[in-house]
Amino acid sequence: MKLYSALREDSQQGWVWLQNSSLPARSIVKIKNTENRKTIYCETLQIDNNFLKAYNQSPRISITNPQTTLVINGWYRTKLGGLHSQTDVDLNVTPCNSSYGMFMACIYHPQTVVRVAAWLGAISVALGVLSVIISIL
Repeated sequence: MKLYSALREDSQQGWVWLQNSSLPARSIVKIKNTENRKTIYCETLQIDNNFLKAYNQSPRISITNPQTTLVINGWYRTKLGGLHSQTDVDLNVTPCNSSYGMFMACIYHPQTVVRVAAWLGAISVALGVLSVIISIL
């Protein structure tokens, strides 16, 4: 896939843009860099004509082949091993719309508040289960 930098308004969002008609709308995916085996989980949005019209504004480099394009912010490129935009990288994108995938998308999210909230939620569930076990005993 050829990587493109995210738009400024997407730079701190927990999604990437790609074109894959087999994925449901706003799907959670696992993206794996096959060279170094690093992975991320995130939400995907579909590249469409409206996105291309907004993205392909000068002086930005235009997307010419959306089927092999991934528009991804710096946070996720770093997590995948310090990838640079305008490079071709062998990435494996698989759907992961389970509860586990949704939790992992929160854990890998660029915004600290989302990551903290996910961990606090997981700790709360664990403490709740522990309190039920203690009360039964």
